[in-house]
Amino acid sequence: MSELFFNAFVFPGLLYVLIWTVGLFWFFRKFMAALHKRVGPSFNGKAGSYQTLFDLSKLLTKESITPDGVNPYLFSIMPLLAVIVAMLPSAFIPWMDSFVVIKSDYGLLALVVLIGIEPFLLFLTGFGSHNKYSFLGGIRILTQAISMETAFVLAALSPAILFSTLNLSAIVEQSSWFSFLVLFPGFILYFIALLGLLEQPPFNIPDAEQEIVFGFYTEYSGTNYFLLQVAMFAEFMAVFAGAVTLFLGAYKGIFFDSYLFFFLKMLSIALVMMTIRAATPRITLSQMLNFSWKYMVPLALLNIAWIFFAKSLWFMGA
Repeated sequence: MSELFFNAFVFPGLLYVLIWTVGLFWFFRKFMAALHKRVGPSFNGKAGSYQTLFDLSKLLTKESITPDGVNPYLFSIMPLLAVIVAMLPSAFIPWMDSFVVIKSDYGLLALVVLIGIEPFLLFLTGFGSHNKYSFLGGIRILTQAISMETAFVLAALSPAILFSTLNLSAIVEQSSWFSFLVLFPGFILYFIALLGLLEQPPFNIPDAEQEIVFGFYTEYSGTNYFLLQVAMFAEFMAVFAGAVTLFLGAYKGIFFDSYLFFFLKMLSIALVMMTIRAATPRITLSQMLNFSWKYMVPLALLNIAWIFFAKSLWFMGA
């Protein structure tokens, strides 16, 4: 019982997600400020380190307004449900050697399914807001998720095909520098697809404030908005951790294995994502659909063919 409590509320549970959210959000603001030649948070703690805590506490003390005409239960429950579902993939991740909350031979399938559910929950937040802009944002999330998830799933299956297992721990154990080179095209496709699933630039179409106010977020405020932000960063963590586990050897290091390497690899992916966010403009919905179905999906299928070829050539014993 104590172990279950620790996993649910400490690591990799709620406390870990909150620390990740606060830390990454602060780092996100400072790193983006440097790229844009701005200052970013500078007061309230060293390098503005307390500013994020103050911002989040402000959200928690603000009034959560429920607009007229909405289903109050659907409107209020979706942010909380989004946080819970976004945290669930962490239970299948091998964070350290022999540390997996839920040991399963089908961990990869669970990871992909749970990550894929999150956009549908965000669609429901827009659908239940009784606001045309929120509804349009929700429709865009659904459209983008369906388009990007095909390439995402095909790329995520690359290690499973190469190592003949859906067990995430077994994938980590068999990974090596050579397997990373073989899986590198799949890693690039996975990374591009995750930008789409996370609604990050250049695919931040569902919350395009110049077009649809703020998309599915429009009617949310106070605690509900805070929960949606935590859900977003928890999804960041799940997708980054999935990439590190599938392609980058998880906790494996150069001279020794440690969670430190896992965290540094996740942070490296976050840095690349932030750099792309700072440097790219938002594309249109039609451009996203065209890019996904005409380029991403065919390339993902070609990558599967490449994995089968590489497996028959170099990994027949796997």
